[in-house]
Amino acid sequence: MSVSIVIPTFARPALLRRLLDSILLQTHPAYEVIVVDDCSPQTDEYENLRKEYSGRFAQFSFLRNPGNRGAPFSRNRGIREARYELVALVDDDDEWLPQKLERQLRIFGQEPERVGLVYTWTDVVERGERTPFYRSSIEGACLRQLVSECFIPSPSVMLRKNALLDAGLFDEQMPSCQDWDMWTRVVDRGYEVRVAREALTLYHKQEGASIGTSPRARTGYVMYYRKHLWKLVRLRQWRHLVRFARMAVQG
Repeated sequence: MSVSIVIPTFARPALLRRLLDSILLQTHPAYEVIVVDDCSPQTDEYENLRKEYSGRFAQFSFLRNPGNRGAPFSRNRGIREARYELVALVDDDDEWLPQKLERQLRIFGQEPERVGLVYTWTDVVERGERTPFYRSSIEGACLRQLVSECFIPSPSVMLRKNALLDAGLFDEQMPSCQDWDMWTRVVDRGYEVRVAREALTLYHKQEGASIGTSPRARTGYVMYYRKHLWKLVRLRQWRHLVRFARMAVQG
């Protein structure tokens, strides 16, 4: 089995280099890499990177957006360009451990086509310290659990391309919560989830202000709640409904 790896990037060529080096260490060799640059200002650095890694990967594409369109747009562009049935998504500041692709592809190879998403456990790296963090074991038709909490770490996800297309790809209008929204729509379309119970991805927590406490985060939550309001009601997600009501009152 082969997989397309889609990487949106913006203004972080050094971090992208770290990620690409981790992909080169993968024990499963059958993949293509698609980097989508969201019109970064470091044109020379990215051009040098493109030339270098074009020679190191057997299949390497480097796309540049004509303007800054955001990560969801860049992900969608890469997904549409993907040539393989399976798509692995990862941001430029994260990192993979060597057996990541191998383990997920093994799961997909053993499962029926209704399995549309496989994630892995993920550790958080902050100030050089690696800490176990994402350790969910939730699988199956898990809409209730997913609406309750986004337990799927975005650097770890591999999906069927058809599942992404069926669900309508990433919402390019959402400033945050795009991943949560995407996984929710995939599962809502009838696809099941599986997990590789190994820490195979690293989420590098960046210093500085976190989007989780920003106005963008609040806007993203409000948009998620509005899009999935009837699911929240039907699945009795009172905590989120109360939070949505408070956000709506605040304007």
